[in-house]
Amino acid sequence: MRYSRFVRRIAITGEASVRLFSTEDSDDGTLLDVSRKGARLCINRLFRPGQKLMLMLDLPWDEPPVEVRLATVKWVHEGTVGVEFLKVENDDRVSLDVFLASRSKLPAGET
Repeated sequence: MRYSRFVRRIAITGEASVRLFSTEDSDDGTLLDVSRKGARLCINRLFRPGQKLMLMLDLPWDEPPVEVRLATVKWVHEGTVGVEFLKVENDDRVSLDVFLASRSKLPAGET
């Protein structure tokens, strides 16, 4: 099944800490793009669609990190993972929205 998105993703390079919700195993990866609803990560761990995760996204440009309390793996392809954000606290949601608004105003190629 193909996952379609209806919100614009911003291509960035940042760090991400991922913790499996069920086992609390954790690993670090690279944040490749982000939107209000989800993100794409590069990580050296095998995931399956439907797995539940907790994420800490370290956004670039001295932005505050964003904690995603609950996310689900939507797709896995060649070392990248697409996740959908299910639970983000209000303060983290505001930080993410401000970050996305500031990045979406840049011309293509400057993000």
